[in-house]
Amino acid sequence: MRKSILSLLILFSFFKTSFGQELVMITDTINKFQIGVPVGWRYFGPQVNSVAFQANRQKVDENDKPRENYNINIMHHKETDLNEEYKNFISAISKREGFRIIDQKDKIINGRKYKYLIETHKNIKSQEDMTDCIIFTNNNGEILQLTMATISENFDKYSLLFDRIAESLKY
Repeated sequence: MRKSILSLLILFSFFKTSFGQELVMITDTINKFQIGVPVGWRYFGPQVNSVAFQANRQKVDENDKPRENYNINIMHHKETDLNEEYKNFISAISKREGFRIIDQKDKIINGRKYKYLIETHKNIKSQEDMTDCIIFTNNNGEILQLTMATISENFDKYSLLFDRIAESLKY
């Protein structure tokens, strides 16, 4: 009996570490969004014109090479139709080397309609294959784009965490 309970506790801690990483909620009062950041990740406020928020996974040890990150872009456009703006967005990113859509659909997160996209492309600097999960919406000409990215070989490992981060988004 003790061995069974110990095995369950070890298994539970593995799943919690791998799939149930705790999120800390961060609120941006200027851009009016809230999002979860995994414990241990480093996050930043505005970096460049449209990047309102960025979070990066940190090294666990010296052999670790973190490639996982996400950012929120806020852009102002005259176009207010979500479908039209999304079509323009796809047209723009489809020019990336190796661009391919893996999945796309509409998704409701915390009562708001989003366009949900998983795509792959070549990283322009490292030439590594990247996979991004992008959540896209608009609000009266203000576009919010959440992009969660990693190298393609790590995407399956982080896709559940990326889903949790996306589900935490309030805009």
